[in-house]
Amino acid sequence: MIRTLPLCLSLALALGALAIAQHPVPPTLAQPVEFKVGTWNLEFLGADGNFRNNLQNRDERELALLGKKVRELGVVALAVQEVNDEATLRKVAAAAGPSWACLLGTSGEWDDKKTAQRIGFLWDTAAVELLHCEELLQLPREFEGKPIFHRVPVTGAFRHLGSGADFRLVTVHLKAGRKPDDEQKRRGESTLLAQWLDGLQQTAGEDQDIVLLGDFNCTYGTQPQQALEAGKLRHWLTHAQPTPTIMHFPEPIDQVVVADACAEVQRGSLAVDGDFDGMDKDAWRKIYSDHFPVTVTLRATGDDDTATFAEGPIAQALPVARRGAAQAAPAAAAANDWPFVAGAQVHLLATEWITGTLVTDVPRSGDGWITLQVATDTTGTPPGVVRIHCATVARLVLR
Repeated sequence: MIRTLPLCLSLALALGALAIAQHPVPPTLAQPVEFKVGTWNLEFLGADGNFRNNLQNRDERELALLGKKVRELGVVALAVQEVNDEATLRKVAAAAGPSWACLLGTSGEWDDKKTAQRIGFLWDTAAVELLHCEELLQLPREFEGKPIFHRVPVTGAFRHLGSGADFRLVTVHLKAGRKPDDEQKRRGESTLLAQWLDGLQQTAGEDQDIVLLGDFNCTYGTQPQQALEAGKLRHWLTHAQPTPTIMHFPEPIDQVVVADACAEVQRGSLAVDGDFDGMDKDAWRKIYSDHFPVTVTLRATGDDDTATFAEGPIAQALPVARRGAAQAAPAAAAANDWPFVAGAQVHLLATEWITGTLVTDVPRSGDGWITLQVATDTTGTPPGVVRIHCATVARLVLR
């Protein structure tokens, strides 16, 4: 008799729509592999209203061009800001290519309940595996009597499939504006974010490959830089020459901050794609944004550590569907006499069916990894041990 994974856990696993680790981590490579990550404020992507200097909303053709531009940047993962809704971002991801996926945080909603400036990630599942993603809801929402973090930072841990290198990205959209209150709020946001990063970086066994990136709404020498560099654990990347990252100011306000211990990031590789692709400035903005994409290059021959990435409580996991479903899973598992234990033979569906023998028990919580011993079979999966994150699994059944 075929026994299927209990529905609530199946939901916890299936609704992630994330990448699958179908192949073992590559061994140390003879030659380094280079890949890029980046950040881009997409200026009210999907928002219905006059928020873009009287520009009309992007039509389907323009969303397709935006996705094409994302692909042309050559990034494996892109932090994004000012996204109204995930449905629109999914159209951009689809235009980037069939292997592209996206996730957004839940914060950033305006009082009108229909407009939002959410932040999150686009990534190419053919190039990187998303290990986990969450929004940092534990961060305080007030500083010196002022509300902060209207856009709560989102973090994701990724593994580059070509090299095996893993790393944490953290995306932010700090408070906009140049009034004293705005500067105070940015100082608060950067101070509290620095404290969280300090805690991570000073934890034994925590992966130090950390890249903080996004729309900082400020440039070099300002209080956020002072706060984020105060612990002497991280540094802002600088441009070879002053380069605007937004049409409205001559200085960069979209920044990349790298942990000093992260050797993969190439410190001189910060680049801004701000040449308008030969288009009129207003025409370029109509399709893309008033911000320019910013990228940085990483180089790796494998993963240079055995560290792991700390995760917060399930209540802040992304996608949101994982939260309630994962909490309900243990009771359902017990009630169904959990069958998915080491030695069980199973069929597993993620992007395709895989058949194998469980090396370890499947986590009942819906978080963590499934480890399979796979033989050559009709699916074409190569033999060996594969590890697949629970969030990528659509269905798991006994053979």
